[in-house]
Amino acid sequence: MDDQPLYNSRIISNFVEFLKAERPELDTRDILAKSGIPPYELEDEGHWLTQRQVDAFHDILMEKTNDPSLFREAGRYMVFSRSARVFRQLLVGFITPIQAYMMLSKVASYLNRGASFKAVKIDRNTVEITCRPFEGVYFKPYQCENNKGSFEAVAEFFCHKRPVLEHPECLHRGGNCCRYILRLQASEHTRWRRISNYLGIGSVAVLVISLFFLTPAQVIGTALALAGLVTVAAFHTQHLEKKDAYEKLTAQGDAANRLLEQITIGYNNALLVQEIGQAVSSILDIEKLMGVVMETLRKRLNFDRAMIMLADSDKTYLVYTSGYGYDPEVESILKTTNFRLDNPRSRGPFVVAFREQRPFLVDDVDNLKDEISPRTLEFIRSFNVRSFICVPIVYEDKSEGVLAVDNYHTKRSLNQSEVNLLMGVARQIAVSVNNARSLHRIMESEERFRRLSENSPDIIYTTDETGVITYISPAARNILKYERDEMLGRTFAEFSPGHDVDAMNRPFRRVQQGESKKTNFEVRLTAKNGVEKLFYMSGAPNFNARGEMSGIVGTLKDITEQRTLEQQLHHAERMNALGRLTGGISHDFNNILQAVMSYQQLLTMNKTSADPDWHFLAQIGDLTKRATDLVGRLLVFSRKVESSLEPLDMNREINTIYELLRGTLPKNIVLTLHLSGDPCVIHGDRGQLGQVIMNLAVNARDAMPEGGELKIRTDTVTFEQDRYYRNVRMRAGEQVLLTVSDTGQGIERKNLDHIFEPYFTTKEADRGTGIGLSVVYGIIKNHGGFIFCDSEPGRGTTFEIYLPRAEEENVVDTVENKDDKKASPRGNETILLVDDEPSLLETGRELFSLLGYSVLTAESGESALAIIERECGDINLVVLDLMMPGMSGEQCLAEIKKIAPAMKVVAVSGYSTATVRENIMKMGAVDFFQKPYLVETLSERIREILDHSGRSS
Repeated sequence: MDDQPLYNSRIISNFVEFLKAERPELDTRDILAKSGIPPYELEDEGHWLTQRQVDAFHDILMEKTNDPSLFREAGRYMVFSRSARVFRQLLVGFITPIQAYMMLSKVASYLNRGASFKAVKIDRNTVEITCRPFEGVYFKPYQCENNKGSFEAVAEFFCHKRPVLEHPECLHRGGNCCRYILRLQASEHTRWRRISNYLGIGSVAVLVISLFFLTPAQVIGTALALAGLVTVAAFHTQHLEKKDAYEKLTAQGDAANRLLEQITIGYNNALLVQEIGQAVSSILDIEKLMGVVMETLRKRLNFDRAMIMLADSDKTYLVYTSGYGYDPEVESILKTTNFRLDNPRSRGPFVVAFREQRPFLVDDVDNLKDEISPRTLEFIRSFNVRSFICVPIVYEDKSEGVLAVDNYHTKRSLNQSEVNLLMGVARQIAVSVNNARSLHRIMESEERFRRLSENSPDIIYTTDETGVITYISPAARNILKYERDEMLGRTFAEFSPGHDVDAMNRPFRRVQQGESKKTNFEVRLTAKNGVEKLFYMSGAPNFNARGEMSGIVGTLKDITEQRTLEQQLHHAERMNALGRLTGGISHDFNNILQAVMSYQQLLTMNKTSADPDWHFLAQIGDLTKRATDLVGRLLVFSRKVESSLEPLDMNREINTIYELLRGTLPKNIVLTLHLSGDPCVIHGDRGQLGQVIMNLAVNARDAMPEGGELKIRTDTVTFEQDRYYRNVRMRAGEQVLLTVSDTGQGIERKNLDHIFEPYFTTKEADRGTGIGLSVVYGIIKNHGGFIFCDSEPGRGTTFEIYLPRAEEENVVDTVENKDDKKASPRGNETILLVDDEPSLLETGRELFSLLGYSVLTAESGESALAIIERECGDINLVVLDLMMPGMSGEQCLAEIKKIAPAMKVVAVSGYSTATVRENIMKMGAVDFFQKPYLVETLSERIREILDHSGRSS
């Protein structure tokens, strides 16, 4: 039985909801995965889980929590969870929790196929529930605990208070079954009766005590107040008792089985059957049909009164539907009285006729006194009913209601022939009721489909057997911009780009051939405005009333935006991955570049341009600078370096680099500037923004080998509120718009989604690295902006860049003053170089020695500390690498400050974040240099530090 489906998925869904609400630290997806329960099985409320799956769920949950009380707590959560909403609606239909418990065997079958449940009412506030597993099913202890919580939840749903639950017999303690006894809280009027009694006793006690302490007038006042209080409590108690008595009276479903009075027998049974048959064949509205049947019975049969009672949809009540001969007051009572069918102890004729599907002829209601309660008998007599006939209304072995007649005035005797006649009438009524309900269900289904279709964000469609669209929902107008009439009578292939026609027709042909249904296959459709949309398309056979396939019914889900967002997410993930890689290798790579640069400086220090090796050494220097620039661009692209943002006017920056652009572009390319008349101020990094414009200009140049026009435009735009532009959320406010467009070859659509990816290029191998647009993307993101690209082959390319506009104040001037190159300053102090790279120690020692300094070297932080302790007084400055194996540079700096607090330390690193640099300065470093650096630059700063004994920010 371990692999037999026994438990409805709602049980585990309830657990998942409970864990998410009460134990959010638990990963429910992981628990379900380890239990072998896919999430989609829980989404299907009609799915059933095996014993093996629910046992595995229990084992995994216990392994993670070791808390067996969870299963009872989850049971208490059952009635209140979203997954149990159907059962909540069912419970609302019950008047008392006892009645809800009495329906337990039926309700439980919707959740549990492994055991039977039986509820027995012991007294008005106590119920006994028995659970017996079916043969071959092993009932586990945790399931017993879960049952306890579920039973408690039903009472809590009604009474807002848990019942007292006893478990006198249990399968796991050697019992034959699991037996639970639930004692519910006392009724409200009982509690008020106790309160009233206590108030009366207390009032007497207070009054006696007041005789000793209060004046006679005060005693009288107190007595009147207490009497009033007791009177109010007693009146409220009496009111609640009457209310409770009335509710119980109206809840007795079998009380109406004596309401029938005799009616006269019809003089023409054939005519009766004919008229009813005509009504059944032509009327499908239940209420109208029942009215016609009653009118026919009134005319053709000799009965004073008659009525039809039909069961509700859950078969728990008999409800008065139609009748004749009753006084308005009596009919009003019948209409407001529900006759219960779910009380197993009820033996009323209506209930028995319905339940056992057999007719009743009662000559004298007094003969029922041993079968029904005296109160019910008295209720029947109050309507002057002496004899009646009650027949069941049955369709295909299922009871639908009862038909009852009686003689109220004539008091004539009833006979069996009338019973047989009414049985025939009841069968015709049953057919008509079933037909009317079937029609009602069809109409409801059509209405639900219509509402679903009209309100669904997805397109719902039907086609005929040839694929021609016969129905399309209103969503098509919003998504594809076509009116309904423009799509009806056509096939989806007519709206698809040419390359998607075959891909869409193949799945459709399979569905049309009845092979299978198809879900979520991708298709592209062209909207009326020419925009291509991507859809998940689903289709299944659509059958007519004869079971023949009449076409296809399905949905189209627009995933254009979703796919765009997925691509943006994938792009961001790739950017982040490269950023991590770049940050990781930059330190080692910059160390190598530092060594190469230093060796080049050593070789060129005593040479001139006339030296035969000068050209090659200069090339080494240029290549080193290019490599340094490449690493810097990668770091900018990957957002691993912070931009130095300051107020800049975009118009000034473009004018400043205009001549540089002119020199970069060939003469057959016309450069046109259309700059805004108003300042376009942003917070930006001058160098990085210049790199953006240069990269875009170079790309445009390469796209126009035969010449063309490059336009650069600036403008300001204002978004009054947040908006989505090309699936990107743009914040409200003013934006500076920089547009760079060319008339070049353009970019194919398939490449547009990849142009900002690192190392993606459509150029020839020797024409580009594929890093330029990635750097542009990273810079714009660093500036809090957005960049978009529009392009078509043969129509050029346009880049739109949106950057937040800043206030027009403190705009930095773009003019830079460049000092003439000076010789490297010299000195005679002692410098300690600390680095784990031997080549950097070697070149650093040689270069600083040539500048007159005494140089000490250390290959680790530990060695540096030993040297400082030994020669502290002779060392004037320490150049310390931050990233070393063993003791890091930060740890070494901290120890140096302990040994020699006044020691000047310059930190260097191949890669570090702004946070690390800030921490280093706070720890006492006088400056920080990023590798690779020129020794001349470092020596100038060292000279400033040694000469002025100051710390740079």
